[in-house]
Amino acid sequence: MRVAQCGFHLGVILALLAEIRGFSMEDKCKLWAGTGYIGDPSDCQAWGFCQDNKLTERRSCTEGLLYSFRDSTCKRESNAICHSQISEICASLQPWNYVADPADCRRFVKCEDFDDPTWGDCGVGQVFSNKQQTCLEEVSGCPQDNICSHMKDGSLMADPNSCQSFYKCHNGFGIQLNCSVGRYFNRKSGNCQSWLPHYCSKEEENLPKPPSTAYHICSKYYPRDKDGVQLLPDLMTCHGYYSCTSQFDVGQWGSCPWGQHFEWWSQRCGAPRDNSCSYDRCGNWNQLMVATINTGCREFTICQDNRSMSSKKCPEDYPYFNEMLRVCTDEFPNHRVCYMAG
Repeated sequence: MRVAQCGFHLGVILALLAEIRGFSMEDKCKLWAGTGYIGDPSDCQAWGFCQDNKLTERRSCTEGLLYSFRDSTCKRESNAICHSQISEICASLQPWNYVADPADCRRFVKCEDFDDPTWGDCGVGQVFSNKQQTCLEEVSGCPQDNICSHMKDGSLMADPNSCQSFYKCHNGFGIQLNCSVGRYFNRKSGNCQSWLPHYCSKEEENLPKPPSTAYHICSKYYPRDKDGVQLLPDLMTCHGYYSCTSQFDVGQWGSCPWGQHFEWWSQRCGAPRDNSCSYDRCGNWNQLMVATINTGCREFTICQDNRSMSSKKCPEDYPYFNEMLRVCTDEFPNHRVCYMAG
């Protein structure tokens, strides 16, 4: 085991700074696509309330009680689970790896010994890093204070390093998920969308351009129970597809006629309002506004140069957007797009 007892050079400290820094409750509220209670990573008695990506309330449990992030209640210390358990952490590590004590990350123990532990200690001013398997100079909390620590199961958290991915929380840990090509995670709605959120860097903007040929589409998606020419979606646009003659073929890209989108279930081109496509619905037709998926047609997307630019919500008096009429109405439009989720 490599446990450093001496100071690090400045360059090494700077390189590890991102890993060492923890997430405050303000950070977590900013990245959480939800509303409700969260635990304080720095204090097992404290909790906060998030709304509209802001920390709006900060309080503590009464003396003798700890905050349990799993069910958002204050409990006696013997019944509260403030931190993830060592057994849960070790499940993602090797038996010979060492892991920090979740309640005191200056201490560490080998995974295979945690039932009968012999604790090591990093000493004053240092904390143990599960990832680096060594002690590091403490800068701002525990290195393994990940984005999902002290968050309820099922919480969706924006990736602070990329607008094209997000985390789904479980047992205090995050499972990284990615939006499909050309889509970005919205930390307010908790959905992936076709336009770049205003808080994301323009450098992340990805304008999908399907290649003219693709082998992986045929090999992965050609139906094994069929033969002959099959048209498969290009997984980048709403109007493009690949033509495959077998799973060993090289797919040839094609596009629906102007004003139509590709229907993957029928392998035909049709009206966009009847198309369950989760990519940019502004493409390949001359439309100023289209219904926004995941909203039940209560929002519409503004198009410019055949690209999605932003989304707006219909007013309460006229809560539904009718894509054919291009206006908000008081009558629900029975279009396929109104039932879409993706």
